[in-house]
Formats: sequence, structure tokens, C-alpha cells
Amino acid sequence: MRIHDLGPVEVEIDGRRTQLGARPQAVLAVLLSHANERVSVAALAEAVWADSGRMGSQSTLESHVWRVRQVLEPDRPHRQASRVLLTESGGYRLAVDVDQADSLEFLDLAGQSRDLVDADPRRSLRCCEEALALWRGDPFGASADALWAAAAVSRLVEIREQVQIRRVQALLACGEVDRAVVDSGTLIRDLPLNEDVWAQRMTALYRAGRPDEALQAFRTARDLMLEELGLDPGPTLQNLHARILAQDEDLHHPQSAQPTAQPASSPTAAPHPVRPATNLPRRLPPLIGRGAELASLTALIADHGLVTVVGAAGCGKTRLAIEVARHGGETFPDGVFIVDLGSVERSGLVAELVASVIGLAPAPAGSVEEQLRQHLADQQILLVLDNCEHLVPMLYDLIMEVLDDDSDTHVLATSREPLAVPGEITWPLNPLITPADGDRAGSTALELFLARVREANPTLALDDVSLDLAAEICNDVDGLPLALELAAARVRTASLSEIADQVRTDPGGLRRVGGRGDHRRTLRQVIEWSHRLLEPEERLVHRRLSVLRGAFTRDCAATVAGFAPLSPGQVPDLLESLVNRSLLLALRAEEPGEESTFRQLATVRAHAALALREADESIATIDSRHDWLRGMLARRPGDGRADEHGWYRELDVDFATVRASLESTLVDDPGPLGCFVLSRVSNFWYHRGRMIEGLKWLQLAVPAPVGSDPTDAAMTELNLAAAEGMRGRFDSSRPLFDHALAELREVPPDRLTDVVELLASAALVGALHRNFQMVAVLGRRLQEMAADGDPAFRLMADAVTCFAEIESTPPQISVERATELYHRGLADGVLLTCWICCIMLAALSVRTSGPEEGLIWNHRMIEVQIRLGARPESMPIEGRALLIMATGQLREGVALFAASEAQSRRAGLGWPAMPATEGQLAMARERLGEEAYRAAWEAGLSLTIEEALDLER
Repeated sequence: MRIHDLGPVEVEIDGRRTQLGARPQAVLAVLLSHANERVSVAALAEAVWADSGRMGSQSTLESHVWRVRQVLEPDRPHRQASRVLLTESGGYRLAVDVDQADSLEFLDLAGQSRDLVDADPRRSLRCCEEALALWRGDPFGASADALWAAAAVSRLVEIREQVQIRRVQALLACGEVDRAVVDSGTLIRDLPLNEDVWAQRMTALYRAGRPDEALQAFRTARDLMLEELGLDPGPTLQNLHARILAQDEDLHHPQSAQPTAQPASSPTAAPHPVRPATNLPRRLPPLIGRGAELASLTALIADHGLVTVVGAAGCGKTRLAIEVARHGGETFPDGVFIVDLGSVERSGLVAELVASVIGLAPAPAGSVEEQLRQHLADQQILLVLDNCEHLVPMLYDLIMEVLDDDSDTHVLATSREPLAVPGEITWPLNPLITPADGDRAGSTALELFLARVREANPTLALDDVSLDLAAEICNDVDGLPLALELAAARVRTASLSEIADQVRTDPGGLRRVGGRGDHRRTLRQVIEWSHRLLEPEERLVHRRLSVLRGAFTRDCAATVAGFAPLSPGQVPDLLESLVNRSLLLALRAEEPGEESTFRQLATVRAHAALALREADESIATIDSRHDWLRGMLARRPGDGRADEHGWYRELDVDFATVRASLESTLVDDPGPLGCFVLSRVSNFWYHRGRMIEGLKWLQLAVPAPVGSDPTDAAMTELNLAAAEGMRGRFDSSRPLFDHALAELREVPPDRLTDVVELLASAALVGALHRNFQMVAVLGRRLQEMAADGDPAFRLMADAVTCFAEIESTPPQISVERATELYHRGLADGVLLTCWICCIMLAALSVRTSGPEEGLIWNHRMIEVQIRLGARPESMPIEGRALLIMATGQLREGVALFAASEAQSRRAGLGWPAMPATEGQLAMARERLGEEAYRAAWEAGLSLTIEEALDLER
């Protein structure tokens, strides 16, 4: 019996060949691809009916197996067990020797040819020719294109290419130059980018006395590689080219077909380092922005058996792994091999693909896994297993076999989730560093993008506008290397402005242009590869998170994504799972008391948003986001009291989600939610240093969108008036202020607390800017509202009234009243009262107890601000500067004024806030002299807020 499977599958018995029908032929092909191994019934059924879209019955499968047995053993007596196609528990096994199947004999002859090529090239040549003679067409005939056959067919095709190359090598070693010239020319048509084949052709032509043609072959190879790969030939071809030009005599000798070495007897010969065998890509563009990771991983892989680089789609795992393997290759003298598992769908094919890549010919019996284990036991090999994420559960046994206690083989894996194998070292790979706040220095993302832009269009001029657009592109794709490279490639046909527009609106649509075929040509398709591996609940959370922009907390995600069919309690574990699968970034808290957050990359969010629309869940999920925001606002601390639970900090952390709701209700589809939100975050903008952004939203909400609640609308307008006042623009603030106060004549009882606190906060703006007229108006209104209200209202009203009367009241009386109110406010927890009183007492101290006392009140004011949930900011620095100047410390005062001005500019606040500042600066300039004044000012610009406010004491 002989099975011919390197072409149409036929069975030969006593010289007579029989070709099976389609289904039995598929059965035999599957069994042949796993010769002498058990193949499960499920695997056979999947292969037999893969093209029909339905699964046949087990009895139908058994009938096909029976037909195969009839052909393999036509003379087997009835009821006698088969000795070739054996039935085993849960499956079948084809028991065949090497000489009973073309594919097995081909692999055996290929292995012999490899082992003999140096010691006995004549026998190696014979083995090559016998092996190639067995090849009649695509392996496994009609099943060659089946998904299950992909790895086995690829392995056989790759080994055939190796045999073809080895045959020419043997011809050269045997001195058969004319045949080598002819056959290398034929081989180049099949393998036009293989440098080994070009080296053989150049050598053959040179030895045949045709050096001009040998040199022309080099030029042809170089032009082809530049056109197809954008790269010059590697060192091997270039060195051979140089030797031909120099008419190196050694090239005429057969052994020169292989890399030459100095004779061992030569006393001056320096030993050449033996490079390990490898299939790593020979030339790739320089690795940018990964220097630290490269050094760390190279050290790790030398010391640990399994290191897995884990990261999101497109973050550069494969590129980094190749460079690590290249740098660490000398540690593994028996070879460095990369195995791309991206196209492998079944676990049983992984071992075969690994064996194929490292050139291991299978034995007639025993599993491929066992052969691998035995082969690798005494080998120092580095295996790079690339794209493992879809095979994680299936790789466990193989890796445990490869990395047993006796093995010196190490594995470097890339995956979008850890492999969960004992002893695994997981290296999380994040995107590159993006330009921060317009600072382009130090951005590895920008460095990579500009390098690829220059490669794609060397003539493109990059001015400051171009660099700003480039920085914007880097930020919009979160520094993801694949996205940066795809975006940069577009400069051949699009401007940077057009590219920026695309990545802003649809980063997932970036696609490969040209190059070799790739079924995942767009970023969205790359991410879909990860998405299809998710469980249904994970997919649900993945798409619902798309409405949360930027960083968000667990609680926020649980509330927004946790609606039917999920519950909020399920979401935290699903977040961890998405992080594990690299579809979500976890941002660990760095300070005690802070909460860790999560974030979808822009490209991932674009994919999730599309999935949300396709699932028709967009409206429901956005409504859920709005519900979270309403619940968040309901927990805001009121009555001017301390932010004991960190509400302002929590809102700050989740503010990207708040921003998304504001955009949807003030820009996309204006509605009442905008004023609802803005009327309840009155102090947030100032407390958290977001005045510039707050002003933008408030301007969009005034006049209020149709349908807005009148109280919400009036409070939003008063907020805008206060924001304009903080900028020192009371001319534009006053009309808004008057109109809003008129609209707030009738306040619903459930909003009274909010309105009182807003009026007191607006009075605080007037107090900081010494606008006593505005403070007096607010004080009278507060007194009216506090007449029959909460005691906290009375405290705030009295504090505002005290400040309004400060100019017409003897200083000492004002000090006594303010001090009493301060202590009452402190005792009752009404800290907004304390804040107003601290401003008064710091200002009054210069005329009463002295500026040193004022500095104490300045410091107490900062403490009160922090307890209210505010960050330290510029106005206390300006107040402190005035007090320092009053003590005679002019240089220190000038420095503090400079620090205050710098911080105000960053926060979008008007400066100076206090009328006395300009006069004090003029006096200091006159007394210090211009040079000393400028030096003090420059020194102040470098002060942090903490240094300027002496918060370290």
C-alpha cells in the first residue's frame, strides 16, 4: 500500500491507483496530516463538513471512514479489525510507515538531505531529488485550501522550498555549476526575495565564468528588494558582491558556496562568531521609543524560560519581540525562530507549525509534541511565539512540554492577554509617550510619527504648524505605534491637516496602503481580532464603555454599563477581564487615597462605539451615562461644608464622562440637561483649576437651551457672571449678574441650598477682587433668603454683609466681627463662611495687627479651601505677596507676584485680582532697580504653588 498525498490524494495497491470521493478524501487527508496520532471524531467532522456550513451525523462520518478502510485494505476479511485505520477512544488513527505515504517519505528525505549536505553533498543531492520527485501538486489535493490544513500545508510547502534551496547548494558543493545556474534561475522566479537563492545564483554564475552576469544578478536583486521592501540587500549579498568585484579566488572553490572561515591553522586568523540559525526578518526600520523595554526584555529572556509581552492591538509587541530576539540571539547558539500563530485556528496545528519553522522532520511514529520535547531538550533555542491571544487555553500543554526541567529552550511570546503558564513573566507594553500639553520634547510617539513621515515623503516641509498637527495626531491615537505608522503613510496622498481630521473622527478607519495582502488591513479589523475572542458579557461592557471618554472609575463604569442584562455588581470583574485582554488600560493610583482608573484607547473606543451602534444600544447607554451624572450631582456637599468624601476629586477623575454628557446636551443636541449639570457644579471649575473649560461650557449654555428649568438657567447665567468676574471682566459680568439675580426672585424650596451657596460663592469672587458694590448686592439678597432659613444660610449671609461693609466700618470692628463669624463657621462646619472671613482678616491685618498676622490668616484660608475640595491656586499667592511686601521683603514679594501671575495665566484667571498689586510692583521696581527686580521676577516664575504658598511648613 502507498498513499500519494503530495497532489491529488490517491491510494496505490499493487500498482493500481484509486482516487476517493470528496468526503472520504478529506477524512484520509486529515488522518495523513496527523499520521500515527489519534484524531478526534469532532476534528474529523469539522474537516469533512467545513465547506457545507452544517455538521453531518456521526453515522455518516463512520460511513466515510468505512469507505477509506475499504480502499486502504481491500482484501481485509469481514469483521477483522483494521491494521491501518485504527479505531481508538473518541477518534481514529492512521498507522503508516515512512515508505507508505509520500508526505512522510518526503519529510524523511528532507531531513536526511539537511543532515548530509556538509558531510556528503552527493548523497544530500540524491535525497533532495528523490524528495522533490514525490511532489505532484498541492499537498492533500482538494483539501489543500481547507482551514484545518493551513498549518500542515504551509509546513510542507516551506520544507519543499528549503529542499529546493539545499539542492542548489549541493549542486554547487558537488561542482555541478551548469545545473546550479539553470536551477537557481528557475528557483528565483518562485522565491524572488530570498537572499540565499540570489547568493547561490551569483556564486553559480561566477564559477561558470560569467562574472558580469553575477554582478548584474546583484543589481537585479537590489532593485527588486528596494522596490518591494524599501530596503537594500543584507550583509551576505553585499559581501559576496564585494568578493566578486575583487575576484576573490576562494569563490572558485566548491566550499565557498557556504560562508567562509579562516583556516584553523592560521595563527593570525580571528575566529568569526557563529551566528545562530534564525528566520527573523533580516531588515526592519529602526525601533523607535522602546530602548528601555528592549534592554529590560533582553535581560529577562536570558534568565527566564517564558516571557510574555502583553499589550493592546497595534502597540508594537511583534516589532519589539523581534528586536529582543535579535539582540539576545547570541545567548541561544542553536537558533532563534519566530513562529506567527496569527493564522492558526486549532491547537493541534501549533506544534506542527513550530516543528516546521525550526526544520524538524517528523518521525514515523509518536506525536509532534513529543518529538519537539525530545529535540529541544538539549537545544539552546529561543522561540518567539507571536500572536498567541486566540490560542491561550491551548498553548498551556505545549509550552509546559517545551519548557520542562531538562530544556534550555526559552520562549518569548506576544499576546493581548497573559498565557497563565507557571513561571511566566508578563511584561505589559503601553503605547508610546504622547506630546503633553503642547510640549513636544520627549515624546516617543512624535519621534516615531515624524520618522515615518520622512520615510513616506522626504520632501515634506515640517514647520511649527505641521509639528502642532503631528502632535495632535499622536495624541488622538494615544501614541499607538501601528496607528502612527498607518497615519504617517498617508502623507503620500493627504496633508497633515486631512490626516488629523481622520484620526479625530475615525481613528479605527486607518488602513494599510499597498504592500502584501493582509486580511486585517484597518485598525478596526485588528481590534476586531481581539473582540471576537470575548465572552458575550465582555463584549457588552466593551461596547457600552465607549460612551465614557478618557479615564473613568470602577463606580462610574459599573453604573453606566451595568444595566439589563447586566447588573452593576458584574461590571468590575468584567473590567479586569478586558484589561487582561488588552482592550482596556488600567491606570493604577499612585498616591494613598486615590482610586485607580480605566481608559479605552481612542482606536478601541472607535471600535466599541461602532459595535454599540450596530447593537442599537447607543441611546440606552447614553441615558445610563446621564443617570450616573444625575446621581453624582445629587451627592454634592452643600451648605458651604467640607468635602469630606472627596466629591470634587471624584468628579475631577471622572470628568471626561461629564464632558461627554455636556457635549451631547449642549453641542450635539441642545437640551435641558446642560443647565441642570452646570447649575450644580458652580464651584467645581474654580476648585479644580478648570476655569477655561468651565467658561466655554457656560457660554454655550447662555442663553439656556429650550426646555431648561428656569432656576437651572438663572444659576447657570450667574455662574457665567462669576466666571467673567474671576477673569476681572466685570463690564461683561454685570449685565449677566443683574439678569440672573432678577430671575432668581422665586426659588423652589428644593433648590434653596444650591442658590444660597452660589450667591455666597459669587460674593467670594467680588471679595477677592475688592468689588464691594457686587458684594453688597449679594449680601442683601442673601439676608432676604436667610431670614427664615437654615442657620448655615445666616452665617454665609452675615459673612458676605460684613465684607460688603468693610470700607465703611472701623477696621477693628470688622476684625472682631469677622473673627467671630470665622469661629462660628468653623464650629458649625460652614467653611464657605470661614473662607470669606479669612480673606477679610488677611486684608485687615495690614491696618491692625500687622502683616505677620495676615500671613497666618492667609494660611488658614488655604487650609479651608483644601477642606472644601479646592486645589491651592493663584489668588492666595497674590494675597501672600502683598503681605510679604508689607513686611519689607521686596524681592520675595516680587517673586510671589510672578508666581501668582504665572498660575493665573495657566488657570485662565484675570491678573492682577487685587487693586493694590500694580502699585506695589511699581514701588518694588523703583526701590530694587530694574536688574534686581527682573531677577526676582524670573525666580518667581519657577516656583510651584506649594513653594509659593509655603505649604511645606
